[in-house]
Amino acid sequence: MLRTIQIIALLQGVFLLFILIQRRQEYKKVNFWLLLGCIISVVFYAVGDDDYNLFMQNTDWFLFHDTLIITFFFLFVRYYKSGKDEFNNKDLWFFIPYIITVVYKTLDSFYTIEKGLLFKIAHVITELVFLAMLGYAIYDIITRKKEKWLLAFIIPLTIIFTIDELAFLITNSTESPYFLDSYGTILAAVFLFYYVLYKLIITPKDVLPKSNDSKYKTSSLNGNNIERYKAHLFRLMEEEKLFKNNKITVNEVASQMNIPRQHLSEILNVHLKIGFQDLLNQYRVEEFIECLKNETYKNYTLLGIANEVGFSSKSSFNTTFKKLTGVTPSQYKKQLV
Repeated sequence: MLRTIQIIALLQGVFLLFILIQRRQEYKKVNFWLLLGCIISVVFYAVGDDDYNLFMQNTDWFLFHDTLIITFFFLFVRYYKSGKDEFNNKDLWFFIPYIITVVYKTLDSFYTIEKGLLFKIAHVITELVFLAMLGYAIYDIITRKKEKWLLAFIIPLTIIFTIDELAFLITNSTESPYFLDSYGTILAAVFLFYYVLYKLIITPKDVLPKSNDSKYKTSSLNGNNIERYKAHLFRLMEEEKLFKNNKITVNEVASQMNIPRQHLSEILNVHLKIGFQDLLNQYRVEEFIECLKNETYKNYTLLGIANEVGFSSKSSFNTTFKKLTGVTPSQYKKQLV
């Protein structure tokens, strides 16, 4: 029975990978590669599970452990939420718990490791990290009411993972009760692959965010125009300081540049890799910092200066400033003293 489920998971997984790769130009790269990592790790787990390896008898491909699946899904949800276009290399640290697990399993397969109290404590800490990743993913999906299709896989995986860990603590055995990890996770994988394929056909935008590049495939912009428009945009911001107008819109800027709004959007999203609001906020924060150093504004409050440079509310100002500088406005001011 399990062998049949593994074959179904393998066939569906390979077909899904083929469809995704065929459409890769349509999606944001970071989201595409993270989802691809999710699918590949699930496929290899399904066919190389413990003593039920589909191709090699009594061989465990523990490199493709369920902890790798968890890590990829966590990062996929995280980047889906952030909307970032590029992968931050610092996020590679999230793979450390998985690497620790692989190193232990590698050593344990060649040597008998004494599973004493210290091992149990280290094991529990590592597994709690994975549970925290799963909890984050579930909470984020439920609260934002997006990517709900992922819950059909993540919730069963969380339940199975939790039961496995509780069983280990009670029995000190790595064997899952009633082979729950094998049957449960692989059955969930079959459903996941089927559902993702269904969503890719019916509502593809719900699976992966579209690449900004794909919106401008028929663009009439050429290299010379791109550089000229970029220079014009920077001049409007740096010399005329359009960002100080807290009601400025992308349409108004495009009008001042005497170009179509679509061209300005392409310049921002594709060639500068930044959204219109983010560009404004970046200039506003830089201008705020310059004002702090200027004697003209020494009697202004922080909010007063923020309003001068284009921020319309205290909350958006504080949030944006800390996001770009890593500290609050008041902390930054203290550093200047």
